[in-house]
Amino acid sequence: MAGETLIPGFRFPETTLSRDPAAQAEALTACAVDPAAWAGQTEPTLWGNDGFRAMSAAGQEIDGYIHVEQRLTLSGGLPLGEAVRFSGETVSNEEVPRGRRIVQRFEVRRADRSLAVVSEHIRLLPDLEKMGRKSGPASTPEPVPGTVIAEKVMQPQDVVTYSKSVGNEIHFDPEFAARYGYRAPLAQGLMTMTWMAAHLADRLRAAPMAILVAQFKRPVFWDDALTLISATPADDRQAHLSALNAEGRVACDLRMEILASA
Repeated sequence: MAGETLIPGFRFPETTLSRDPAAQAEALTACAVDPAAWAGQTEPTLWGNDGFRAMSAAGQEIDGYIHVEQRLTLSGGLPLGEAVRFSGETVSNEEVPRGRRIVQRFEVRRADRSLAVVSEHIRLLPDLEKMGRKSGPASTPEPVPGTVIAEKVMQPQDVVTYSKSVGNEIHFDPEFAARYGYRAPLAQGLMTMTWMAAHLADRLRAAPMAILVAQFKRPVFWDDALTLISATPADDRQAHLSALNAEGRVACDLRMEILASA
């Protein structure tokens, strides 16, 4: 079964689930997000973790995978605790210079079958022989234009709390992380995305349809300091946030676009 889940066209079984308010509050608190920011609605980035749980339930091995991008299409809000139908499929699996790039797409549907969320995972299955190679001395990071709107320091226990229901030893085990060339375990990319998306919560809750795209450009270690920069948007239907690591390099790039209708 595990190998089958990575074949394009594989469909994950549809299941019924609901977001537990206490579990959402715990995950948001681990990200330094006030649960009240989402005002009784399901927080959208956490659907990414439901995708990871679906992969594991289907027998797919996720230890060692590196999340490089997450795309969310949101069609209205969902109340916390509301039962939904969750399903997914493997879209593509292709060779890239550092391993294999895998795209898996999940859908969240309301009881009336209307589409509430599309969650697309883009991940790297790394080739260990190609990981950790240095191409030369690091260059001075380019300044990121915008305004500082938040800062935080990752804490190992918060990383464990956020990821405990998902798995992947790269978030928990220093020795496992070292095998991939990392100095310490990594925080999930989704964890950084959850922190960033909270700063867009007011607009996202009110949006009839919105698109969120996070690109995880550099690892965030479980003890890293992060600075959040907001660029000046063209209008209030758009946003561009950048999370910078302690070296001033972009670790996560998050873009939002609000659409007038589905």
